[in-house]
Amino acid sequence: MDEDKTETGVAVDDPQQALTELTKLTEQPQEDSFLPGDVRSDQLFVYDELLSPAVISRYLSHPRQGIIAHMPMHRLVFPKFFPPRNTGLASIVRSREREDAVWGITFDLADQDLKRLDHYKGVPNRYHMRAIVISDRGGRKSVAMTYVISAPDDEPSKPSKQLLEQIVEGARARNLPEDYVKALLDLATLD
Repeated sequence: MDEDKTETGVAVDDPQQALTELTKLTEQPQEDSFLPGDVRSDQLFVYDELLSPAVISRYLSHPRQGIIAHMPMHRLVFPKFFPPRNTGLASIVRSREREDAVWGITFDLADQDLKRLDHYKGVPNRYHMRAIVISDRGGRKSVAMTYVISAPDDEPSKPSKQLLEQIVEGARARNLPEDYVKALLDLATLD
């Protein structure tokens, strides 16, 4: 095996080539969008309160929005309660339902210092970065990084009203699909 390839045989230094090769490996009806740990991208997919322009601008020095995208067959969940903010924290999990999708946007991470954002997300204790496959509105796939919960609680939580309002406000500001915004509005909150 070549030294610059993963155990799956996918080169990790070229994100587009990695996506092409990984897509070949994962072309199954129930595709999981989470990729092996050694794949990296310079795009960050956000789906939670980081959608809000006011929130993301606190943690990235010059956020440059990329594309509107989604993770098909995945769901938005709140698997960990965070007492300091009195809310369940958002994450993404695989779903068996074809109509499920988590929508968000990408930001270009080139020339970004992620220390403040990693600190806000509580990396590595609360969240960690994962490489994922996302699809744009036209179905074109690409590789991005995203934050997911590191250790979920035994029982799932719910978002606080404030967190859900930030997510909805961000989804509207970023022109995410209206049916997705409506689904967000239907989520139960803790308060």
